[in-house]
Amino acid sequence: MKVSIIIPFYNSESYLDRCIGSAIRQTYDDIEIILVNDGSADDSEEICRSYAVKDKRIRLINRENGGVSLARNDGLDAAGGELISFIDSDDYVDDDYIEYLIGLMEQSGSDLVCCKHEDSKAGEDGMRTLVTTEECLKVYLTSNEIFASVWGKLYRRELFEGIRFPEGRRFEDNYVLYKVIDRCNSIAVGNLRKYHYTLHHGSFVNEPFSTRQMDIVDAMNLQRGFIEQKYPSLLPYANSLVVYAANRCLVKMADSGICDKECIDMIRPIYRKYGKDFLKGTSGRKAKLFFRVARISPVLAMRLYRLFRK
Repeated sequence: MKVSIIIPFYNSESYLDRCIGSAIRQTYDDIEIILVNDGSADDSEEICRSYAVKDKRIRLINRENGGVSLARNDGLDAAGGELISFIDSDDYVDDDYIEYLIGLMEQSGSDLVCCKHEDSKAGEDGMRTLVTTEECLKVYLTSNEIFASVWGKLYRRELFEGIRFPEGRRFEDNYVLYKVIDRCNSIAVGNLRKYHYTLHHGSFVNEPFSTRQMDIVDAMNLQRGFIEQKYPSLLPYANSLVVYAANRCLVKMADSGICDKECIDMIRPIYRKYGKDFLKGTSGRKAKLFFRVARISPVLAMRLYRLFRK
C-alpha cells in the first residue's frame, strides 16, 4: 500500500535537511513525500525544491501563509496514498519508521498505529492492540499511550474523510484526533521509539502566554461535548481534561507574569462544573493541590505557583 508522508513547513531551513533526509531514507519503498510550504520567507522553499528535483517521490506545494492546519489540509487533499503519516518539519524519523508502522498495521489489522517518541516510555519490541472504539478513546483520554499529536502515527486515509484541521487555531491536533479515533475499530501501539521530535527555543511550548493558548480549553470543551453525546461512560475523563487544560493556561500565565482577567473568568466555571471529576482522576498531587487553590482563587494559585517554583 502506498503511504503519503505529509511534511508542512514554515521557515524551517535549519531542520529540513534532517527531516527530509529521514523521509527519503525510508526502507519501505512505496511512499510519496508531500512538502507543503506555508509561505516561508527563508530558504526553506529552495531547499525543498532541490530535493524534489532529485527525487520523483517528492511533491512540493506552495501556499500563502495560513498556519500549519491549512498546510496539513493541503497535504491531505493532495495525498494519493491509501495510508497517511505526518512528520513535523523540525522532527525526524528512523529509517524504518514507515516499515515498522506498516508491520504493526499488518499484524493487528488496525486502522491506526503509532510508535513511541521521546516523551513516551519505550520497551522491548512488541505492541498492544486496543480492540474497541471505546477502549481506544479511553486510552487516548487517560494516558500518553496514544499521545495527542498527529505525528508518530500511520492512518488509513479514509479516517480523514470529511475531517480537516481547524483554521487559525493552536493545539490543532486536539481538535481532530478524537474524531479520527472515533472512526477506528482498533488501534495498535508499538513499543519502539521511531519518531524524534525537537523542542527548540522558538517552539510554541516556550512562548509566553497569549489568549490563543486558550484554544486548548476550547478544544477540550468540544471534545467533552462529543464524548458526552457518543460515549457517556467516558465523560468523567473528558471533564477532567477540560480542568487540566484550564490549569495549564493558568500555569502558563504565571510563568509569563500575566494575569488576564477575561481568560480567568472563562476558567472559573470550568472548575465549578468539572472539578470533582478532576480530583477523582489520575493527575498528580501537585496538580490537584494547584486546582484546589485555583478553584477558590485563580490569582492566588498563580502567585503561590510563582513563589514555590523558585
